[in-house]
Amino acid sequence: MTPPNRHQHSLKERTLALAGVMQSAELVHQISTNGQCSQHAAQASLGSVFAMCPGDTESIFGGVTGVRLGLSLLAETFGPSSQSANIRTLHYALALLKLGSRVMRQPKRQRALGEAIALIETAWTQSDEPLDPSVTAQLADAYQRHISTLSFRIRVQGNPAILKNDDKIALIRALLLAGIRSVFLWRQLGGNQWRLLIDRKAMVNEAERLI
Repeated sequence: MTPPNRHQHSLKERTLALAGVMQSAELVHQISTNGQCSQHAAQASLGSVFAMCPGDTESIFGGVTGVRLGLSLLAETFGPSSQSANIRTLHYALALLKLGSRVMRQPKRQRALGEAIALIETAWTQSDEPLDPSVTAQLADAYQRHISTLSFRIRVQGNPAILKNDDKIALIRALLLAGIRSVFLWRQLGGNQWRLLIDRKAMVNEAERLI
C-alpha cells in the first residue's frame, strides 16, 4: 500500500489519514450497536483499501467528502471540548493505530495482506452494490487470515444479536481492515504518537477547515 509520492507530507495529508482511522472506528461502532451505518462513508472507507498507488491523499477516499465523517469526529474528539460520547470510537481508533503499527513491523505479513487485497479488487470494481456482501466477506477473510492472527486483537463490543449476524461481522472486519489501511497511510506520512500530541490543535483546525 503505497503512499502519495511526495518528499514533504503536509498537515492536510496527515489529517485526512487520521480522519480515515477515526471514520472506520466510528463505522464499526455504529454497526456493532445499531446494525447500520452511513453507506457513503462505509463505501469510501472500503474503497480506500484498494487505493494502492494514489495520486494524492484525497483521492484515496474519493475526495474530502469521502472522509467527512472522520474529519468531524477528529475535530470533536480532539478539540477543546472533547465529546465523551465518542469514547468507544476513540478506543477503536487507538487500537487500530496500535494494531496497524504492529502489522507494519512485519513486512512479510504486510506483503501477504496486500496480495490478498489485490485478488479482491476486481470483485470490488465490478460490483454494482455499494456494500456488496460478497466483497465485504472476502475483505473480512483477509483481515482474519492476516491480522486477527496477531497476539493483539481488537475486541468489538455492542448489541449481542448484531454481533451474531455473519454479514454484520464481515462488514465490521472489512471496516477494521479499512482502518488498518488508514493507519498505514498515517504512518507513511510521518504520523506517530508524538506527532499526534504536537499537531493535535493544528489537526483539529485543519479538520474544521476541510469540513
